[in-house]
Amino acid sequence: MSCCPTEEKYGYEGCRFERDVDENFHCSICYNVLKEPRMCTKNEHVFCLACITQYLSVNSQTCPECSEHLSEDTLRRAPRALNNYLSKLRINCDYANRGCPQFTCVEELKNHVANCGFSPVLCSKEECSMVIDKKDRIHHETVLCEYRKFKYYGCEQTQEDVKAMKRSLMELNGEVKAAKQTKLENNHVDMEKFLGKLEGSLVELDGKVEVANEKIENNNLEMKQIVGRLEGRLVELDGKVEAANQKTENNNLEMEKIVRRLEESLIELDGKVETMNKRHDEIKQEVKKEVGEVRKEVRDVKENLCKMDKDVDEVKVMVSQMLEKINVLERMNKLSSPTDELLNNLKEDILVAGGYCLSVKTGKSTEIYSWEKNGWFEAARMNDEHIGASLISYKGKLFVFGGDGNKKIETLDLNELPLKWNKFCGELPYKCDDHQTVVYQQRVIHIGGYISGKSRRSNVISELELTSPCAMKDLCQMPEPRDCHGAEILEDKVLILGGQKSHYCKHAMDSVLEFDATKNECKELSPLPHPLTELATVRWLDQVIVLGGRDKNGQVLNDVFMYDCKTGKIIVLPSMLEKRYECCSVITGNTIVVMGGINEEDEYLNSAECFTMGGSTWEYLPAMNKARYRAVADVLPSTRKYV
Repeated sequence: MSCCPTEEKYGYEGCRFERDVDENFHCSICYNVLKEPRMCTKNEHVFCLACITQYLSVNSQTCPECSEHLSEDTLRRAPRALNNYLSKLRINCDYANRGCPQFTCVEELKNHVANCGFSPVLCSKEECSMVIDKKDRIHHETVLCEYRKFKYYGCEQTQEDVKAMKRSLMELNGEVKAAKQTKLENNHVDMEKFLGKLEGSLVELDGKVEVANEKIENNNLEMKQIVGRLEGRLVELDGKVEAANQKTENNNLEMEKIVRRLEESLIELDGKVETMNKRHDEIKQEVKKEVGEVRKEVRDVKENLCKMDKDVDEVKVMVSQMLEKINVLERMNKLSSPTDELLNNLKEDILVAGGYCLSVKTGKSTEIYSWEKNGWFEAARMNDEHIGASLISYKGKLFVFGGDGNKKIETLDLNELPLKWNKFCGELPYKCDDHQTVVYQQRVIHIGGYISGKSRRSNVISELELTSPCAMKDLCQMPEPRDCHGAEILEDKVLILGGQKSHYCKHAMDSVLEFDATKNECKELSPLPHPLTELATVRWLDQVIVLGGRDKNGQVLNDVFMYDCKTGKIIVLPSMLEKRYECCSVITGNTIVVMGGINEEDEYLNSAECFTMGGSTWEYLPAMNKARYRAVADVLPSTRKYV
């Protein structure tokens, strides 16, 4: 048989499998376990695809085993049963030599290797040439790499204090673990002593029972002896009776007396036997009682141990919560530099537009909140009603898109005073509301929403071309249709959070999608803590802050939390003063402002409240002039005065 002209082995090495693989499933060219098996036409000899292809390209067009004619075109696929058997064999990772302990099916090996945390990667820092495990890359680049970049925010002392607190908590955690171990060891010793005492008591009780049994046996023997003697006496009496048949009546009277005495003796013996039996039963009851008390004491000891474990677990939870709060404080303190404080003082005014209120028409109205004057002021009205619309800031203008039963677009030029809304020359291709629009590198991205004319929700992510007429260019499809969701830009990604896939809250969603605007691809991230719809969102640093909304049971919420798109970690922030859904929100500097919406009593709200990152409570702002929900809002440039 010819051999492969190359030293490279194309099959799987047999030592990589969890169990030995039969030689019938080895390639006769590379001698390894078959990989992508192919058969010769006539005699069905099996080889690796790469091995037989390489062999036929170098040697004659014949089978290495039977020398029958064979070419790449006449190769046959192996039977499905063989492929199924090979695909289910468990094999170790390609990076087992780097420490990966995983065994996986052959058919899943490629996916595992692609995502294996032990795969070698280079540090992204150009100055650093270190090869590290994929799972350790972030830790290396952020903590260990000597070329990592540090950010200074002017709060070095605070960060040092936080680090000191972390070290203290870690020491406390160690002390808690040590205390737990010591306490468990002491309890174990005490338990052994207690069990020793119990065993001694049980042995003593066993001794008492044995003594009692011996006494009973001795009494039984005595009784047998007495009965034996009585039987002998009775026999003797019988003889005497027979011999004294001819004696006088006096002798008969004496005999009767003797018999009566014997009967009394027997009755007395019966009483003694009954007394012994009662005593035996009493001893049994006492033993049972003492054993029950011992078992009760053992149960009490077990309960005390369980309570102690529970107390230790509670301490662990408290330590974890304290560490979580420290992490939140550390994030908050990063924005305490003098520059950021200056920016916070220069808060941008807020514009809110459109929406709906049952008692007051708000669909066209616009209001502006001035931080300087601490109040809301009526602004120019829009030309059409926009309820459940979307709003973006684009090339110095505000654009409002669609709304309930509406496909109109209006613009507000922020460089022209007085402010005036103008109808845009183009319209949306269809009537759409409860959608989201964001701007990425001068591209307007349109996401989901309810299409009024077709009475359905959209699962399409499109690029909206602001031309006349406007055009929608489909970029990607989400796994499910949705409206009433949130969307924020983070670097070159668009995060899409929550929403609902039907008219009912019970179909609220907890999914989070990440749309890559450079690749036009969409993937799922870690979900929200629970299904959530009709929510509001703002972006803060590299986090998305989620505010209010309703859950799948229709409950109105005032919850606020931060979502980390990289880790899926949730950090809870202080709750809003009011429960509200379909509200609108903005962030200016470090201050979040939430306006309007509907509360749990189905009341339309004109209230506004704000929260400064790093603070502990929300505060009310002056109420808007009109209550509204499903409105839109944005901040205005601080370079001009609009009221």
